Amino acid sequence: MDRVRVVFLGSRPLGKIALEMLGRLSNVQIVATVVKEPPLKAWWKDDPFYIAKKPIESHADLKDIDFDFGLSVNYWKYIDPKILKIPKLGFVNIHHSYNLSLRGRNMTSMAILSAKKFNRWYHGSSLHYMDESLDTGPIIASSACEITKTDTAWSLFCKVEALGAELLDNWLPRIILSKVPSAYPSENQPIFLKDTNKDLYLKDIFIAPEYSFDFVRAYDFNRYFELPFTVIDGKKIYLTSIPKKGDIPLLTIDRERIIYSVKKKS
Repeated sequence: MDRVRVVFLGSRPLGKIALEMLGRLSNVQIVATVVKEPPLKAWWKDDPFYIAKKPIESHADLKDIDFDFGLSVNYWKYIDPKILKIPKLGFVNIHHSYNLSLRGRNMTSMAILSAKKFNRWYHGSSLHYMDESLDTGPIIASSACEITKTDTAWSLFCKVEALGAELLDNWLPRIILSKVPSAYPSENQPIFLKDTNKDLYLKDIFIAPEYSFDFVRAYDFNRYFELPFTVIDGKKIYLTSIPKKGDIPLLTIDRERIIYSVKKKS
C-alpha cells in the first residue's frame, strides 16, 4: 500500500509531540517539514526543530511538493489558501479554543478575561481543517476543560495542551486516511483577533478587586513573560496570583484569591 505523503509545519512542545506521532505511523511518509530553531530565551525546550527531517525554508516551497495531507501545530505564519488546497486529505491545524469560539493569539488570557462576561467557564482545544481565514475552518473534533476561579494563563494553557495532544493521538491515524465529517464553528461567539498590544498596566488594583485578580492571572504565564503591574507611590510593582519566595500579599479577595507584589521583575 502506498504511504500517505505528509508535510508538517510547526513549533514548540506540542509541535514536537505531533511530529513524533506522525513518525510512528507506518503508513505515513513525511516529505517536508517547516520548522525553526527556538530563540535562546524561549520558555520551552522541546521543539520539532531538533527532530525534523527534510526541512524546507518556507511553506511557500510546498507548491512544488506532491503531498496528500498537511499538519500545522503552532505554525507562526499565514499560509496561502492556494497551498491549503493542494492536499486531497486537507490541511489540519490545532487551535486552543473550544469549537474555535476564540480566535487569534493569547487564547488562555482571553478565555480567563471573558469567562465572567460571557458566563463561559470553559476553554478547550480544537482540531480543524484550515481555510483562508484565521481559525475558522471546519471542526473535526474539540475537547473542553473547566476554567477555575484561580487558573492562570499558564495553568489553563497546560490543560489545553494536554487536550490538544489527546486530539492528535485520537484523530491523526484516521484523518490521514480520509477526510472526516466536520462542522463550521458558530458565528455567534466572542471572537478575539491577534492580541499583540495588550496593556499590562493596572492603574488601580483596589477599585475592582475581582477584575484585578482576573487580569493578573490572565497574563501570568509562569513568569516566562513580563508580569502585569501597577504603580504605587511612583514605584512599578509587578503582580502575580501564584506566589514564590519573597512575594508579598497585596490584595486579598478571599482565602484562595490573593494578589501578590513581586519585588523585582521576573
